[in-house]
Amino acid sequence: MLSLLIAACSAAVFSQERSKFEAAVGFSISSIDTGQQDSGFSNAGNRETGYGFDTSLTGYVTDKFGIEGNFDGHYKNKRFTTDPVTCQAIGCPVGLLSIDTNISTYNFMAGPHVRFGTSGRVTPFLHALAGANHARVKLNFPTSDLKFKDSQTNFGLKLGGGLDVGMSSRTALRLGFDYNPVFERDDNSAAINGRGRTRNDVMFNVGIVFK
Repeated sequence: MLSLLIAACSAAVFSQERSKFEAAVGFSISSIDTGQQDSGFSNAGNRETGYGFDTSLTGYVTDKFGIEGNFDGHYKNKRFTTDPVTCQAIGCPVGLLSIDTNISTYNFMAGPHVRFGTSGRVTPFLHALAGANHARVKLNFPTSDLKFKDSQTNFGLKLGGGLDVGMSSRTALRLGFDYNPVFERDDNSAAINGRGRTRNDVMFNVGIVFK
């Protein structure tokens, strides 16, 4: 009986070595694939850097395999300048050659999360998430009262992983990288490009994991 009790206690201690739940929150940088290089704006490129946040909650079915729910948001404000021909094409008043643009993009994702055991403080992980991406664009012409806004929700993926570097028994520093393809529909929306295509976003994250 004593031997069985010792074995049971040992198993309980072993099972508590790695938490069944993890929550993470952190700062995130996204390279947003706007596809605007050929739009006519003189300072437009195919990519804009957005800053935001990344959060997740993971419940582990086994010691290494879990299901992750993930939510992130990224934001970019920029004044685009254009030439008179482009200005006329989009219907803005003569001489109005600048547009203040606000871009925001959000991911609502879920999927499998796998962590790998190591002998040290570093725990690598991989995840493959799927869900919805919601993008919003607001345009404001600074020298007039003209304003425009649009949004679009599309199917997206979030494929990547990273490293958790242990800081204590309950916390770790998380460094992550994700490829975030978004499959935009062709519905003449201004968010973010206006035509059906695959938007190839990439993001880098740094944050804290709570176990």
